[in-house]
Amino acid sequence: MFEEVVPAIASALSAQGSELLVAGGKSAFASLFEIVRARFGRDTPEAESLAAAIEHPADTDRVEEFARHLASVMAEDPAFARQVTTAWHDATAHGSATGAAVVNNFSGRADQVVQTRTVRGDIRF
Repeated sequence: MFEEVVPAIASALSAQGSELLVAGGKSAFASLFEIVRARFGRDTPEAESLAAAIEHPADTDRVEEFARHLASVMAEDPAFARQVTTAWHDATAHGSATGAAVVNNFSGRADQVVQTRTVRGDIRF
């Protein structure tokens, strides 16, 4: 169920973790980070794996170790797993764009998806 997203969560949190630690904030990723950090506690192997992944986000072994700990805790604690997957969905479902940028959010199944921003003139499909 959640096993597919754990590597992505681990990579995202390790890559952004140091910024989230310093900046705090109320972003969806900050919320996800705090959920994981609070559940892992302090001075635990899980907390150490999170800290190591944040300190060395390019070290795939450390990020994979964090992912294994995260998957293990999620498997043992279904309520935590629901919290993490909900926070992950919130963090990845909402984008932000500035200027002329576009954020594409698509959820569901489709054979073809069309995204457009500004159409001048006729459009035919």
